[in-house]
Amino acid sequence: MSDTSSGVRRNGRPDIADHLIESLNAARCKRWEETTANLDFTHSSRKCWGLIRRLGAAQQPAKLSRPIVSPNAVATHLVHVAKSPLVKGHERQVRNEWRQYCKLKISGETKDIPEPFQLSELESELKNVKSGTAADYDNILPEFLKHMGPKAKLWLTSFFICALQEKTTPQAWRQAKIIAIPKPGKDHSMAANYRPISLLSVCFKCLERLLLRRIKPTLELTPTP
Repeated sequence: MSDTSSGVRRNGRPDIADHLIESLNAARCKRWEETTANLDFTHSSRKCWGLIRRLGAAQQPAKLSRPIVSPNAVATHLVHVAKSPLVKGHERQVRNEWRQYCKLKISGETKDIPEPFQLSELESELKNVKSGTAADYDNILPEFLKHMGPKAKLWLTSFFICALQEKTTPQAWRQAKIIAIPKPGKDHSMAANYRPISLLSVCFKCLERLLLRRIKPTLELTPTP
């Protein structure tokens, strides 16, 4: 379009060229105002951040330098500091109590078997799910769950019931995506100067909230030793 305005100027009609440029600028300004006015970070921020990323791509981003510490070094350090002393007596006690509970459940003598989850419980917990957080390995964002339809919510409720009854969860839910954030003012050549952030599955965290709702009354009634 700039070639068109230049050609009009060369033909001796600068007034038309100036009017053409002003019209184009006005159209661009109007389009920009409409785009920014429709941005909404409250319900879903994906569209907003997508626009911001496209605007940033028009510039020349600074090349990121290669990290001084390798991911394996940070992982090794985290594994080393995360090891807690093993108390064999406590582990044996928990294992025995769990076996006893399973025996009572098979014989039908236990009365504290959780009832299946209800769709209303899931819908209540989904309202408390925080939007705008990152996804885990399953690539499921919080917005996906919050905006599910009735059939998807019913399927997820049934899936949570199966996990409760079979006492197992998918392998992907037992993994966490670890992101190492360098601590400010520290020597970043040392693996100990990185703060880990664990990204867990949003579905698994929702199941945890449902289970907490069920066992919280029992925990509050249990006397502290």
